[in-house]
Amino acid sequence: MQASPIKVIALCSCMLGVFFLFKSVSIKTPKYVLHELLSFKVNKSRFFRRYIGQQLDALIGFLFLTVGFVLQIYLEIQGLHEQGGDRGPASRGFESWWIVIGVTVAVLLMIVFVLARITRYFGGKIFVEHVRFMVVTHGYPLESDGALVLELGSIMRIERDEEDTLESYSKKVRAKMKVGAALPTSGKGRPPGLR
Repeated sequence: MQASPIKVIALCSCMLGVFFLFKSVSIKTPKYVLHELLSFKVNKSRFFRRYIGQQLDALIGFLFLTVGFVLQIYLEIQGLHEQGGDRGPASRGFESWWIVIGVTVAVLLMIVFVLARITRYFGGKIFVEHVRFMVVTHGYPLESDGALVLELGSIMRIERDEEDTLESYSKKVRAKMKVGAALPTSGKGRPPGLR
């Protein structure tokens, strides 16, 4: 097995990608979470700056990993081509390595798209279940947050009529979530986005 500068670059790129992805895993430090739990004052602007930085870290990590894996795919295809020679069966179909890489990337993107849809679906269901727990167990008033009512309705695909008020749309959301009626309140406004 011959050492190749491209292979070294590819592996270093993958290592950098893993490092940056590791940096982007956790947004909140244990100290920040503890401050939140104990209702101490937290520096939200610093948290937001850190959040932006970690999003950029994730993007950089993804780019480094992509470059590293594309280079390794290229080396594998070149190795198959050289091993089989111009007439060997191992080289058949690998004459245009960029086509193979293009097809591979296309298939990977399709897998990413399908997995993103699946995680979005189950993420929505988990979110609704958590909100349902807060409403049932702690009596959280959905009607106090119009944006949350709209988000829940969107996740559960509840149609909005032009005549819907905050109260009427919240009833639809509560019915779909299978939670009891809200306690009587004086507010009869509309959530943002309802006409």
